[in-house]
Parts: sequence; C-alpha cells; structure tokens
Amino acid sequence: PTVFFVGLLPPIIFNSGYNVHKRHFFSNFGAISAFALIGTLTSTMFIGLVLYGFSKTGLVMADLELSECLTFGALISATDPVSTLAVFSELQVEPNLFYLVFGESVINDAV
Repeated sequence: PTVFFVGLLPPIIFNSGYNVHKRHFFSNFGAISAFALIGTLTSTMFIGLVLYGFSKTGLVMADLELSECLTFGALISATDPVSTLAVFSELQVEPNLFYLVFGESVINDAV
C-alpha cells in the first residue's frame, strides 16, 4: 500500500490536475460542488437509512446500527466515473458536460 500511495498515486493526481482546462472547471464550480457534496450526502443518507430500515424489519440478516449503515452508504456513494469519462472522451461530448462529471469525480474523491 505504501508504494501505491507514495509512488503511484501522486503522478496520477498530478496528471489529472495538469491537464484540466481551468476555464471549464472553474466556470462550473458551483454545479460541480453541488453534485459532489449535496449528491454524495443525499445518496449516503438514502442508502444508509434504507439499509437501516431493512435491518430493523428483518430483511437483512444482520442487526446493524445506524452508524454502520451510514458508513456503508458513504462507501457506496463515493463512485468514480472513470468509464463514463472515457466514453465522453471517445464521443467528444460538449466540454461543459465532461467537466461537470470530471469535476464531480475530483471533488467527490476528496469528500
């Protein structure tokens, strides 16, 4: 794990940041932040509360605490749309759409 976090991950992050078109990224920063923060929080709460409800009604075999369900919801909600961005690059979609998804991915990884 140390080799990955110290040796391999920093160049990947640097490359993404270096190649981003700042104008598209920062002109959509409000929407990007809303997608990343509000979307992740909403998804976390929804998944966590539904799982907690399933746990209390017996639909899930384990008796889970609310904190465990919300932790699971946070893990599942933080997705990385690498394949979506690859398809967008191949199809050469409009830059604003690409940078909305790219920016949400970057901010979501930080959340």
